[in-house]
Amino acid sequence: MKKWIKSGLIFAGVLLVLAGCGTQEPQTIHISVAASLKDVMDDVKPLYEKEHDHVTLEFDFAGSGQIRERVENGAPIDGVLLASVADTDKLMAKKLIDGKQEIASNTLVAVMPSKTVPSGDIESELAKARVIAIGDPASVPAGKYAEEFLTKEKLMARVKSRLVKASDVRQVLAYVESGNADIGFVYQTDAMISKKVQTAYKVSNELHSPIGYYAATVKDTDAVDETSQFMDYLKGTQAQKILKKYGFGGAN
Repeated sequence: MKKWIKSGLIFAGVLLVLAGCGTQEPQTIHISVAASLKDVMDDVKPLYEKEHDHVTLEFDFAGSGQIRERVENGAPIDGVLLASVADTDKLMAKKLIDGKQEIASNTLVAVMPSKTVPSGDIESELAKARVIAIGDPASVPAGKYAEEFLTKEKLMARVKSRLVKASDVRQVLAYVESGNADIGFVYQTDAMISKKVQTAYKVSNELHSPIGYYAATVKDTDAVDETSQFMDYLKGTQAQKILKKYGFGGAN
């Protein structure tokens, strides 16, 4: 009889634990993401939600400077994934995010339409280009890196009048794909996803600031635990495999 009572109590305890696990409150977390990470997030979302069935991930994609401004203006954002240490550090300085962790790196490249035959070096290619597309350096990290490269190589004065500035790297890619720009500066990962462009030149990492991607939780979020857990996931094996699949490097 005592054994039966003891077994019954254990069984009841197990049921309570299972019931507790099954009644986790559904939680939607909203992450603002650098545009160059879109394909990665498209792959990550279903995998993460399958493993965390009470969590729904919502993403919006923009330039890192635009995302920073949204956080500064109090937009309802739980976490950020930025392609700029400068924008990340500005949010940290204002105590709007809770730390940062680097999750990946990238390479700046110059792309041209796939049917074009590159000739000579990048300097001569830029000299004959009618339109050169870059991200707006004020809000797009890839544009800032391109600006640093052009300035360091003393090319900016010669190309400035022919620059068209885009709202993010995907718009730069679209300009080159459509032929509206002869050459454009994007990340290696962006070039890899398009059959309409080719990587004409790789820009040495020594000619611009390090390209890193940074994950952070916004301090005033109501979903601190869920957001932080997702950010940690991005440094894990599964997410890193997806990043590598799309051409991203490891953290610097």
